[in-house]
Amino acid sequence: MRIKRGILAGALAAGALALGSTPAHAIPPPPPGGDNLVVISYYAGDQLVGQRWFGCNRPADQWGTLEGQQKLSFTPC
Repeated sequence: MRIKRGILAGALAAGALALGSTPAHAIPPPPPGGDNLVVISYYAGDQLVGQRWFGCNRPADQWGTLEGQQKLSFTPC
């Protein structure tokens, strides 16, 4: 019984390490040179259906549908 528990514990530890080592999909850093307007654009196919933006000492705002494929962009203030 102890051997089975040891094998099971080893398999669980190996599985946790394998899942924890997958690459992260991080947001790319903004370009250097000061404050930037961060714009997240939402697309349905090739059509722009909404945007959300923040930064440049302005309140955050948005328009349209915030679902679909996302594209992140940075615009200097």
